[in-house]
Amino acid sequence: MATTRIYVVTENGVNPRLVRATFRATAMRHAAATRFKARIATQADLEKLITSGVRVEQADETPEAAEPNQLP
Repeated sequence: MATTRIYVVTENGVNPRLVRATFRATAMRHAAATRFKARIATQADLEKLITSGVRVEQADETPEAAEPNQLP
């Protein structure tokens, strides 16, 4: 059985939550699931959001992706 740890998950340093998980990414996913929803963008979504200044983000370019030494 994999070892779990308790992670403090925050929203930019505020609203701390304690989440027991095997990996940090699992703790983040758990916390995000109650706050965010995702779906494939429609053409109308793209037109509206891009023209209002929303930029397309590349998911693998987050600060967490560059962090070394992510122990389980």
